[in-house]
Amino acid sequence: MTPIAPAPLGEPASLLTSALIEGGGAWDGAPVRPRGEFETLQEYARPWRTNAQLAKLAAAPHGPGGSFRFAVIGDAEPGRFWITRRLFSKPGVFWRLLARADRSGSDFIFQLGDMVSRGTSAGFLAFIRGLFASGTRTPYLTALGNHDRHKPHGVTHDRMYRAAFGSPDYSFTRGGWRFVVVDSSVGRVTEAQLKWLEGELDPAVPAVVFTHIPPAPLSEWTDWGRLKGAGGFKEGGEEFMRLMSAKKVARVYMGHIHGLGVLERGGVKYVLTGGGGSPLFPGPVKRRLHHWLSVEVLPEGLTETVHADDGSSFPLR
Repeated sequence: MTPIAPAPLGEPASLLTSALIEGGGAWDGAPVRPRGEFETLQEYARPWRTNAQLAKLAAAPHGPGGSFRFAVIGDAEPGRFWITRRLFSKPGVFWRLLARADRSGSDFIFQLGDMVSRGTSAGFLAFIRGLFASGTRTPYLTALGNHDRHKPHGVTHDRMYRAAFGSPDYSFTRGGWRFVVVDSSVGRVTEAQLKWLEGELDPAVPAVVFTHIPPAPLSEWTDWGRLKGAGGFKEGGEEFMRLMSAKKVARVYMGHIHGLGVLERGGVKYVLTGGGGSPLFPGPVKRRLHHWLSVEVLPEGLTETVHADDGSSFPLR
């Protein structure tokens, strides 16, 4: 097994060793003082925390004339069960796509959540180990997915995600554009989040919103037979979409559903890009492929290119 990269602030605790063994990783350092799971993960993941990655991004100049590029990668976890991995997934897809995005000249890479199959310390420690091993240099930012919570479904805690990355609701500005990340991982966007979003968005400032789960009113993606809206968030869904239109948001990028698609509602373009490596289950979305997006930010707006795992590329339509 490949040795784990050393923790940046000294060797992590003995808990890290046992957690990585449980999660399929390895570490060749000597154990030090015992710590809790949250503290161990928080210390080990410190270079990858959102505030550290945003500081790295802010220190790098963007392209001339207000133009720049960013990358978007969807769901990464390879599947909780061996049968779905065997039937619908391919080993190592996410890490291949991440490496290509890292070489693309993008200002930052945004990953839309579901990094791990379940949000345990073992799962996140193993994933962070993969980030160290990947050598990724481009600032790496994330949304919180339902699999990144302690249990993939239902209202469960997100302590391990917060230990690794920080708050799941945040925003930043780049090249005159506003980027806002909102947590939809429990299948809802609350009234408090909507109020926060309203304050973060200004119709006069071009904006992009990232979230893991699509709003349920995007029925072409979220209806599963008689289960209307089952693939999206219902609570706050209509209000979220009205707010996106009122604030003239240029794009909303989402994962959760493992496919690729574009829908326009109320002057807003919603882009589903959930093919970052998770199983490509049959479902309502017709285009199912492992891929990442490169997004060009130009004075006249945004244009996306789809980069498939097989090496092919094509404009997103």
